[in-house]
Amino acid sequence: MILRVTFCLCMVGSVYAQTPTDSLVHYELGDIVVTPSGASTDVSSISTTQRINLAAIAQADAPSIDNVLRRIPSAHLQTNSRGESLIYLRGAGERQVSLFFDGALLNIPWDNRVDLSLIPSEVVGEISISKGVPSVLYGANVLGGAINMISRQLRHSGNYFQLSGILGTHRSRQARFTWLQRKSRFQSTLFVGISDQEGFSLPRDADLPYSQSSETIRTNTDRQIQSLFGQIAFNIAKNGKIGVSLLRFDAQKGIAPEGHLNPAEAKVRFWRYPNWETNMAIVSGEFPFNFGTLKTAVWGSRFGQTITQYADDSYSQQIQTQIDQDDTYGVRLTYLRDFQHSGSLRAATTLIGSRHGQEDLEGQGASVNRVFSQRIISNGIEYSKTGQFNLMIGASLDVLVTPQTGDKPARDSQTGFGATIGISRYLSEGINLRGIIGRKTRFPTMRELFGESLGRFVLNPNLKPESSFLSELSLSIERGQTEVELIGFLNRTFNTIGQEMIRLAGETKSRRQRVNLDGSRVFGVETTLSTLINSRLRVSCNLTIMRPKQLTSNGSQSLVETPSWIGGCNSNYQIGSGFSIIAENYYSGRAYGLGDDNQLINLPSSLVTNVRLSWLKVVRNYSSEIFGRINNITDEIVLPQLGLPAPGREFHIGIQITLQ
Repeated sequence: MILRVTFCLCMVGSVYAQTPTDSLVHYELGDIVVTPSGASTDVSSISTTQRINLAAIAQADAPSIDNVLRRIPSAHLQTNSRGESLIYLRGAGERQVSLFFDGALLNIPWDNRVDLSLIPSEVVGEISISKGVPSVLYGANVLGGAINMISRQLRHSGNYFQLSGILGTHRSRQARFTWLQRKSRFQSTLFVGISDQEGFSLPRDADLPYSQSSETIRTNTDRQIQSLFGQIAFNIAKNGKIGVSLLRFDAQKGIAPEGHLNPAEAKVRFWRYPNWETNMAIVSGEFPFNFGTLKTAVWGSRFGQTITQYADDSYSQQIQTQIDQDDTYGVRLTYLRDFQHSGSLRAATTLIGSRHGQEDLEGQGASVNRVFSQRIISNGIEYSKTGQFNLMIGASLDVLVTPQTGDKPARDSQTGFGATIGISRYLSEGINLRGIIGRKTRFPTMRELFGESLGRFVLNPNLKPESSFLSELSLSIERGQTEVELIGFLNRTFNTIGQEMIRLAGETKSRRQRVNLDGSRVFGVETTLSTLINSRLRVSCNLTIMRPKQLTSNGSQSLVETPSWIGGCNSNYQIGSGFSIIAENYYSGRAYGLGDDNQLINLPSSLVTNVRLSWLKVVRNYSSEIFGRINNITDEIVLPQLGLPAPGREFHIGIQITLQ
């Protein structure tokens, strides 16, 4: 283990290494990380805010955003038994992290999460990550963090065309086209992308005694994705802006069965998604208002999916079908006012409403239709003051109501309040100390309250909201081209929503039930380092060490599927004559899975290395890049969850042509 960590720290680099200057930037209409206009110091930085730029996104060569988000310090990604790719920050649960696109919520409120493997990376120009104690302006359910993906736009007037194609292992194919245009008062974006593959590679030494026949391809992991994005934006009178975006994802895929479970003794998901689609419309605006600035984001989305359950891993006998449709609308109003030397005020009101319709079809044709709905109203306000000490205080109030509960009993409304206070101080040139504490709440999702998941779960009508006290203390040092930051954090969560295995009377197979645990505690240290070695090489690294504990009446035990060590390392070396090589390293320490008898089972540590070699040719307004990539070059087995290993070694080659 020590050797693995040492290698991870040595083989480090930066996603911001020497690359051609980006000709693209994000369009900030939908960015809900608001910085006071005219302030001498960015007081929003009292809470940890990290960014992934366009170059890092493009160099991932990934059809979806999940492979890009692995670059976030302290981020852990896994694909669960539903086939959803999810992100965890600093040991927080996946439903505690909210994802936004241009300020509009991407999470499906029914479950408060979204499958990252089906969101195209090409439409994203920058990613902003808020950790520690996220701003109250994000609304409810963000006690684990907030990630805002910001669409691409041109920096200067002109046209930009980009066409790329990628081929890879197991007939993996990608084709993407992007067109951007900017005039003096008008901007537009069009993106079209398709990708498909026969399946993921099976890593060496994968121990899958059940539901796995092939020695090279993981069972039932084929997928096809089509995506479309369009946006127009205008500058209007008196420094105002308005933009309209349309987003569509359409996919079909299978999901890997849990290969450690014997189907004769356990309920295994032999699932396919013959239909998965999201359609979203976003209207964003920014206007001078009452001596300040008013930012708005209004969106509506329709998410639909069909889940088919099969009798076994031959996927020939369909026994049950679930059809879901989620209609969601949201409105966010954010007001910013700068009081010159007296500080700045930020206030936000957010309303999110969602309706979930579900139809369950048995194999004989019988069907059950149910409708569930919820509304969440959030109000938050923050005041920031710069001076010898930079001070930020904030408070929020969130309300959840569930007007429709399907065939389940009605529930009372729930409320949650949040508060933050943070202080930062520049100790000397390039040295900054900051600390922040806060409280936040996450409501149980409709799925946690009402979802039975085709008979896999037993409902718990007594689920309570989670609440967390969050804190972090940071010391950052900047000297020339070197930046170092050390962040200590402590998160104490009450009424943590977890799972237990139970067996009902008369049944031979165990089911799961969601329960409120006594609580959890995550203490950790996150470190980041970035330095420019020379004109060709910048190196950086991040390493997070955590002690994630579930608290019980008998003491404590490790949180399930939460690694105690997480490290991310990248290097980008410009060889010369347009050639460059990138090495990416991702380390995950030992974690624990939950067995059928509620006992913890060791999940092994892993170190994955990816390598990318490229040649870039630039001639005036034309450029072309040819690249090859090997992911998981050592064919390491990565096991973030029992019976569900991550992909093994995979090869990709591609070409990208740009004209501007």
